[in-house]
Amino acid sequence: MSREKFSLILQESKEIAPLVRHLSFVRKDGQAFEFIPGQFVNLFFEFQGEMLQRSYSLANIPGQSNDIELALSYVSDGRASDYLFNMMRGNEILCNGPFGRLTLREEQPKRYILVATGTGVTPYRSMLMELSKRMHDTQAEVVILQGARTPEDLLYRDDFVSFADKHEKLSFYGCCSRALSNPEQAYERKGYVQDQFEALNLNPENDMVFLCGNPNMVDAAYAKLTENGFTAKNVRREKYVHASH
Repeated sequence: MSREKFSLILQESKEIAPLVRHLSFVRKDGQAFEFIPGQFVNLFFEFQGEMLQRSYSLANIPGQSNDIELALSYVSDGRASDYLFNMMRGNEILCNGPFGRLTLREEQPKRYILVATGTGVTPYRSMLMELSKRMHDTQAEVVILQGARTPEDLLYRDDFVSFADKHEKLSFYGCCSRALSNPEQAYERKGYVQDQFEALNLNPENDMVFLCGNPNMVDAAYAKLTENGFTAKNVRREKYVHASH
């Protein structure tokens, strides 16, 4: 864990959904960047004379490259959005980390249920290889529920669908509150992520649930889980609050 700041250089910035960009950086000093899937980094930048700090979960899979990949949603009048969306390849930004405890630990549940909305799904992308290992070693099952308004808003959808196709113990569902594809895809579900809980036959003795994303979703999902006997022992939560100033 590095609390000291270091410089990153932007390698790529691309749109991955309406008003969402995927940013890929490397460390300017060339050192390796090590982290645990599910952790985040802080970015520091000056905007109109004020030094600002924002936190973003890491999207890349550890060990596959030395990149530092993040997903960023555009927020109207958001200073971070204005700054980061307008960064160009080769631009620098200060960073520290990694931090965070939304990670896969030593527990060995029979099933992981990973629930997210928006960019809250980012840490689950970084967990894919570790989840693959656990599915193989412990025979654990994995369910990923991603919530969005429409199918085009599902972040890293192709990554999750491809991974589910290759791993029979992993299921991915894109839960869309406004519209589905035409024709509807097999992984799509209508409604909110927490609407899928009943069909999963939740069991606090067997399941470990991760909740990440919009605070309203996290609170609503946690309320449903507690009604089914879950506690903080088998639910891990992280709320994403967009800064608009």
